[in-house]
Amino acid sequence: RVPDTGPRFPVRLPQTGGVARPWAYLKIASGCDRVCTFCAIPSFRGRFRSRPLDELLAEAAWLVEGGARELVLVSENTTSWGKDLEGGRKLQPTLLRELSAIDGLDRIRLMYLQPAELTLPLLETMAELPKVASYFDLSLQHVSGPVVKAMARSGDPEKFGAMIERIRDLDPHAVFRSNFILGFPGETDDDVKALETFLETHLLDWVGLFPFSLEDGTPSAGFDEQVPEDVAQDRLLRVGELQERLADEAARRFVGRHLDVIVQEHDAEAGLTLARSYREAPDTDGEIEIVEADGRPATLAVGQHVRVEVVDTVGVDLLARLPGAVGAGDGAA
Repeated sequence: RVPDTGPRFPVRLPQTGGVARPWAYLKIASGCDRVCTFCAIPSFRGRFRSRPLDELLAEAAWLVEGGARELVLVSENTTSWGKDLEGGRKLQPTLLRELSAIDGLDRIRLMYLQPAELTLPLLETMAELPKVASYFDLSLQHVSGPVVKAMARSGDPEKFGAMIERIRDLDPHAVFRSNFILGFPGETDDDVKALETFLETHLLDWVGLFPFSLEDGTPSAGFDEQVPEDVAQDRLLRVGELQERLADEAARRFVGRHLDVIVQEHDAEAGLTLARSYREAPDTDGEIEIVEADGRPATLAVGQHVRVEVVDTVGVDLLARLPGAVGAGDGAA
């Protein structure tokens, strides 16, 4: 049973302070109303509760004033935001527009998107606003119909694939991240093959793979047909090897493109400057090394926003040279 109560949100606006890095998380909600059979979050975090729009805008402005150039919107289920507020999910485009109007904010990134709750107005707004990263972190967990159903979720390879291609039609520069569980109870080799085919067909940029683990109090902990740990690990390694190759291929598509990046780190002693574009989320994805046009290490300040040309890849990471500075907005040419 999902508790009716959950944590209340403080305004969280300190009088002094700031951010030591050029990005910050903005938690827009807490809790979850979904009943995925592998997840215990609803049992201890309570029902989904959206933070009010004005509170989010106030905290966002404070974070930007403190040095954040990118805000990463997070919650257990970001696409549920607004459903418990007056105005409902129709507020989602409003939130993005209001955040985009904040001076000094270069990029807005949405994490933890629930495929079943994605709406066309949200997707269109993400594609329309230059400050909103063309980055789609889709919570798929698996694609095989029987496994997805056993997880108490909805979808199959065809539906998920159509959703991804529809997003690409709206936003040709879209990049995708998702996580998948291997070894869920009842998973067969055919289910794993369905996932492999899906990954090969739709070429996601970033993929996290995890073996199924028993969570006390979740329905899946009591399911029959538990997959042995060694089998789950073998499947994880198998899919991981495939995805490593596919991720390298996805990265190579960026060679020759121009990207707006925000400098994340400059190490003068090591002669290294690292940045992120709309393609790379903090803490989870790769980075971009920036060099001058002649190949020398670039000297840039953390938080600086510049436009670069991608010239090579190093695995999933990019190498880019610096032709000059630019203004706000994620772009590619």
